[in-house]
Amino acid sequence: LPHNHTYEFAGGTFELGPRFLVNLPGNLLGAVALPDFSAWQTHTGVCVKYVVMFALVGSVESLLSVLAVDSMDPTKRVSDLNRDLLSVGVANTAVAAIGGLPMISEIVRSRANVDAGAVDHRSNFFHGLFLLLFVAFAPSLLGLIPLAALAAMLVFTGFRLASPGSFKHTYDIGRDQLLIFLTTMVVTLVEDLLVGVAAGLLLKVVLHLVLGASARDLFRNPLTQRVDGETLYLTIHGSATFLNFLPVRRALTRIPPQVRKVVMDFEGATLVDHTFQEKVHLIADEWPNATLHIEGLERHRSVSQHPHATRRPAVKA
Repeated sequence: LPHNHTYEFAGGTFELGPRFLVNLPGNLLGAVALPDFSAWQTHTGVCVKYVVMFALVGSVESLLSVLAVDSMDPTKRVSDLNRDLLSVGVANTAVAAIGGLPMISEIVRSRANVDAGAVDHRSNFFHGLFLLLFVAFAPSLLGLIPLAALAAMLVFTGFRLASPGSFKHTYDIGRDQLLIFLTTMVVTLVEDLLVGVAAGLLLKVVLHLVLGASARDLFRNPLTQRVDGETLYLTIHGSATFLNFLPVRRALTRIPPQVRKVVMDFEGATLVDHTFQEKVHLIADEWPNATLHIEGLERHRSVSQHPHATRRPAVKA
């Protein structure tokens, strides 16, 4: 109803009115605001703050969302992160020129697309197209949508992202992963996404040190490699964690064309974390002609029964 009114429910009195509905500008073109660069002279500090926040923080959140969506993709495809950053940068530059809000790759809508069976970029295209058509030609219909209905959709999708099954799956990988998961989630809810991710990363580094990793090895290239005919031998020394995975990733994605067998030896590793193992197998699944053979992990203790659980050397008798 286009006016404020009250109703009683379960012994309480509640107010309803237009302020609880979606609010759109009456004139779409009237909402356009051109940039005012004079603020750089009077509010330089504030301008720099928000430029950095939108350019860096927004980009990091977009990348985190993309990585999360990749993990939900049933076909296990890998997104082009460079292309995503370029798209976000171009789009934000364009919308900023007309006073629009910054855009990022958003996890809730992406999860909804995955749940609906979307398989490519057309889902986002038509989502944006329908929004534009409704805003341009039927804003009065959008103005009838209660904000509570949108909130309920967000809560439902959020529950799907952090359902009880997600907690059980994480616990099955290892209690260390569950602790990281819970810490990230709680700090994100209390603060924001970036602070939550930073807290989770910091806790993961601390757990690596507790499990026996050397602080010096955390960022050191753990890999030595040699090719013998059609076999590529990759030997891991020291800590094998998400922090020093990049050189290993380069080796796994650039194997010589004649290689048919890749042998990865972890016997000399002091710690092999879950993320490292998971990424190795994901990359190996994309090889058209080569197969992966893991050696040395049987000499390590696993923190759980999961095949990719964090491992450290067994205690010698």
